[in-house]
Amino acid sequence: MQSLQLSQVLLIPLLLALVATNVGSASEVPRPLGVPLAKASLYQPRAGENSWTCLDGSRTIPFSHINDDYCDCADGSDEPGTAACPQGQFHCVNKGHQPVNIPSSQVQDGICDCCDGSDESETVGCPNTCLELGAAAAVQRRNAAELHKRGAERRQEMITRGKQMRAEREARRLELDQRRKEQELLRAEKEQLKQTAEALEAEAIEIFKEQQREVDADTAQAEREPQQMRQEATLTFVRYDTNKDGFVEVTELMVDMNLDRDRNGVVTVEEAKYFLDERERVDLDAFVTLAWPRIKSLQMLAEGLFQPPQPEEVAQQPEVTTESIQPTPPKLSEEQAELAGDDDIEADEEGEEDQYDDEEPDVGVGEASPDAEEATPPNYDPETQRLIQQANEARNALEEVERSLREIQQEVNEIDDQNNKGYGLTEEWAVHDGQCYNFEDREYVYTLCPFDRASQKSRSGGPETTLGRWDKWSGEPKQYSQQKYTNGAACWNGPNRSAIINISCALEPKITAVSEPNRCEYYFEFETPAACDSEAFQSESENLHDEL
Repeated sequence: MQSLQLSQVLLIPLLLALVATNVGSASEVPRPLGVPLAKASLYQPRAGENSWTCLDGSRTIPFSHINDDYCDCADGSDEPGTAACPQGQFHCVNKGHQPVNIPSSQVQDGICDCCDGSDESETVGCPNTCLELGAAAAVQRRNAAELHKRGAERRQEMITRGKQMRAEREARRLELDQRRKEQELLRAEKEQLKQTAEALEAEAIEIFKEQQREVDADTAQAEREPQQMRQEATLTFVRYDTNKDGFVEVTELMVDMNLDRDRNGVVTVEEAKYFLDERERVDLDAFVTLAWPRIKSLQMLAEGLFQPPQPEEVAQQPEVTTESIQPTPPKLSEEQAELAGDDDIEADEEGEEDQYDDEEPDVGVGEASPDAEEATPPNYDPETQRLIQQANEARNALEEVERSLREIQQEVNEIDDQNNKGYGLTEEWAVHDGQCYNFEDREYVYTLCPFDRASQKSRSGGPETTLGRWDKWSGEPKQYSQQKYTNGAACWNGPNRSAIINISCALEPKITAVSEPNRCEYYFEFETPAACDSEAFQSESENLHDEL
């Protein structure tokens, strides 16, 4: 079938010659100069009248006014063979070659625009070159037909591969949809396990914190007791040191009846020495470490703050009470404060601050305190640590499922993007996606990666400049004859760069030329077997034959 069609194309020059010599052919249908054969019936006078109506119906004029070099019709249809109407069109019959339409302004301008010279008067003397041009065009069409035939074979291979790639994408899409459903079910399961594990973790951590607060409180109390004991001992020392010589002596203790150990109404020298660790006198430090621990229990007993354990028979005896002769502790003077030491007073103030330091900030589960990066992790008990580990494993398991879902969705989006790019009516362009082609001129190396980007780079080095990113097919009237790339790098004080890719048939994909007709607008000439559609080319040749 293709051989028969090709032979028909080769017969075109012969047919053109026959048309040129056959005076009775259809091209000789009477019509005004500049009117194409297809519109000949529109340029006939009204039956029985010598009038004619403009093609836009705006007015009716005498038929003789057609081509009278005066524009009567608003649409210029009355002057197809003159330059009177600026918007008119002149039809070059061009017997033996391809007919064309030219603007009426080019008629009678002294330039031969039609190969048959019909656009100029005989005085201009335009030679009729249509037969020569038609023969040359026939050779070009014959070569183009052969090119499309050979290119179509490679295009068919691209179509086969493109359809296979699409089938693989669709199969992968179905597989990903199934995996996504499975992962979504698994995510719901892992989410429930995570919530359960985190609830147990939060409860265990709260119990641990409560226990830790109690331990910290006991520790703080233990730390405060020595300070409190020294302060109490200092006040008692000042009270005993009646002569203010910085020492507490035996005679100064003998006046305190609380120190009457045998309850005979007299504090003996031996009893007083017992409290002074068998010494005659002691200074403040010795009093704090040696005397005060022995005196404090008796003092607390006298104040009713301490009841020592007693045997049952002793507890049943009438309780012996003694009046405390201790006066209210006086306010310390400056000299006494120096004896007590500034560090003791400061320690009391710091003790008050410690009451707030022991409190932990309210930090939720999974939240980090301001100093979390520097703080040492709590030393949890084994059971709490086990629950924390289980919660971490549950969180990690959920994160793994969610990561898998994100990867699946990303791959699905990539497949959908590929399917939406439009690889031609028969997927012939699919094999070009992911490929890049280069073209070099004196200054730049140009790169075209179909369905991705167009760019340029100086041959002397430097960064690559993006001329545009894939936008759409933009061919008119053949959609797949042109591609458009937009949103390239911004020009200096100008628009963003863009590129138009003009596509033609060839046996191998390559860039044949790059130009910049307008500032920051680039045109690529790209050849590929994907554009070799022999059936479409044959149809165009047949249409041309019919027109001739």
